[in-house]
Amino acid sequence: MPIVVLIASTLIFWLIYWFVRMGGIDHFREQSQRRKDAARRTQARESERTAPLCAIDDPREAAIVLMLLIPRGGDPTASQIAAIEDKMRAVFGFDRDVNERLTHARFIASRAQGFAEAAGLFAGLFNKQLTADERRELVGMVEEIARVDGPSATQSEAIDVLKRKVGLAPAA
Repeated sequence: MPIVVLIASTLIFWLIYWFVRMGGIDHFREQSQRRKDAARRTQARESERTAPLCAIDDPREAAIVLMLLIPRGGDPTASQIAAIEDKMRAVFGFDRDVNERLTHARFIASRAQGFAEAAGLFAGLFNKQLTADERRELVGMVEEIARVDGPSATQSEAIDVLKRKVGLAPAA
């Protein structure tokens, strides 16, 4: 028994010696700092990726982005792009700069991971700046773009997410 106590006390002594004199504390501090730096870098990358989405302050531009994202699984087809351009002209009144706005919206849409993420980021904008009728019209436009090539189950789910986010459907 005295030998076990001697070995244990020797190990404890050298552990304390290493921890205090040989940089054991610094070792733990460095690892902690590395974890914090990695978390900060991850947060900065995510913020950089979503910055274009968060910078939109016009609900019309946000609606164009959502219309571009609803056919996700691939890029919008030519018929979907034509339908979006028609909506831009007829509903939003963008006659002269349709191509510029569409190009800008495509870039912003490329930064989103999916329709649900964009709908979540734009929900506050829609709820703040649009009336209930305008939000219904927005959902109708997105549904119309989804119907151009036939709505899929994922598109229907995405539209349900949009309805919940803008307050047109009860939260599940």
